[in-house]
This record gives sequence, structure tokens and C-alpha cells, in this order.
Amino acid sequence: MNLGNLTAKGQWTLSDNSLLRRILVCFVGQVITACGIAICLEGKSGVDPFTAFLQGISHVSGISFAVIVPIVNIIMLILVFPFDRSIFGLGTVINFTIVGVFVDYFRPIYRSVFHVEYSVGIMLLHLAIGLPLFCLGVSMYITCDLGQCPYDGIAPSLRRRFPRYSYRTYRYRTYRVVQDIITILLALILIRFDLSLGIIALGTVIMGFFVGPIVGFFNMRVSNRLVGISGDIFAASKPAAAGSLVRA
Repeated sequence: MNLGNLTAKGQWTLSDNSLLRRILVCFVGQVITACGIAICLEGKSGVDPFTAFLQGISHVSGISFAVIVPIVNIIMLILVFPFDRSIFGLGTVINFTIVGVFVDYFRPIYRSVFHVEYSVGIMLLHLAIGLPLFCLGVSMYITCDLGQCPYDGIAPSLRRRFPRYSYRTYRYRTYRVVQDIITILLALILIRFDLSLGIIALGTVIMGFFVGPIVGFFNMRVSNRLVGISGDIFAASKPAAAGSLVRA
């Protein structure tokens, strides 16, 4: 992440790629991400592996999701930061302080407006609405280049530290897939394999395989324009930066 000179001319205006503009887009992106997660949870469509893990901890501990998110992220940041200091930035803080709060804020509002009874059709409908919102929010967040979620820094850090244990072409992807599978298994254990909760479902599988391409689409079509940049910002990036494409 490169914030540049905080006092440089234009950084605190809404000009293209200014710091203020990136902060605003990042914040709005996190709100949209939270909205997408809330919709997927209310429709029992399943959420991404890391969110499922956090929901599992919240379910077992009885502590609200809004409190669990920063606690777990701070612990993970402490563990990952020594291996990859580039992941930390203002966006990292915005991510783990905003998303959980807004997920917990949106869910009761949703329930008060919509009285939904579960069915496969309802689940698919919620997934069709929540997944694009989730991907759009993630796209806005990573395009701002203000830091990463600590979870996204695990696979790149392991890949760099233990390169001999992965295939030459698919090094990052190998570590990321293993990381997501382990995270899903931990989430399943935490919820005692109770799939009726809707934390892990079809959406979890889809997010594991298709979030990257969908986020990439939003990068080019929406987020780049909002931030005021052009081209693929990750075309020449390290795997650490590209890792955010898989999550959200």
C-alpha cells in the first residue's frame, strides 16, 4: 500500500485516485460487502470461508459478530504482519471495524421488513442478490489499495516462506485452496456441522471458486472508475495483492 505524501496537493480532494476518494470508496465498499453478507446469511445461502469461520466463533461463544471480527483479525494481523508488512493499512482497519458492525446492523432491519421462510428458491434468490453485492464491495475495497484483510495475507506469506512445497505454476492458488478448505472445516466443527444455520451452504462453494472472476469484472467495470484509475491494478502485482481477489 502506498498512501504517498499525506500533505501532498490533491490528496484530500475528490480528484482521481486521491487519498480521500480512495478512503470514501473503501468505506462504502465495506458497507456494501456487509449488506451482501447479511443477505446471504438471512437467506441461508452460505458465506465465504473466513466469514463462515467468524460466524462459527460467534455462534459458539455467544459474542456478537461485530465484536468477534476485530478480535480475530487483530490476532491474525499480529501473526501475519511479521511475514508480510505490506498487508496493513487504513483499509485493513476499516475492514475489521466496519464489516461486522454493519452485518449485525443490517440483519435485524432485514428481518423486520422481510419475513422469509426457507426454501431452495429463496436461498438461490438471496444468493443471486447477496453474492454480487459482496463481490462489488470487495472489489471497491481492494481497488483502493489501502491494505488487506489479514486472512488474505496468510496464503501469500506461506507461499513465500515454503515455496518448495507447492507446484511452480499454481503456488499461490494451492496454498489458498488449502487455507480455505481448512477454514471451512473449522467453521463446520464450530457449528457442529449444523447446515441448517445457513452459514455454510452453496454460496460458500461458489465464493471459493468464482469470487475472483466476479471481483475482477467489477474492478474493470465499476471500481476503477469510482477510484479514478484505469487498467488492471493487479496485472503486475505480487501474489499478496492478488490474494484479495479470492476473498472478500
